[in-house]
Amino acid sequence: MNRPWGAAAWALLVTAALAAAGCRRATDAAHLTELQRVKSAMIDVVLLSDHDALRHGKDTFIIEFRSTSGGSLVDVGTVRASANMTMPGMPMFGNIQVQRTDVPGRYAANGELEMAGTWRMAVEWDGPAGHGSVRFSGTVQ
Repeated sequence: MNRPWGAAAWALLVTAALAAAGCRRATDAAHLTELQRVKSAMIDVVLLSDHDALRHGKDTFIIEFRSTSGGSLVDVGTVRASANMTMPGMPMFGNIQVQRTDVPGRYAANGELEMAGTWRMAVEWDGPAGHGSVRFSGTVQ
């Protein structure tokens, strides 16, 4: 009679282990790929993703702010981001929402970029590290 319960417990354990292996915190930079690094004065703005590129449609990614003189994370305060794609006749605009994480200097971003291709992106910040911004082009798949 213990055999069905043992099999059920084993299946539950395996399912839990697989679920835990598949779930990563968006703020766990050890499992992320650096997609872009742009310098602004004394700060590197680093775009990270758990994919090899940003994906069109809804996607999540990380924006980190690092000191150029050592690589440590820098709290930059409030961060805003935007994206647009040049199209014949009219540009296409993307939506990027940026929120702080529990790690100072690391911000979680939710993007909605409707098409694959080259997007022009802008990141602005204002806070303890001063006011700054960067602009760069990035490929969205």
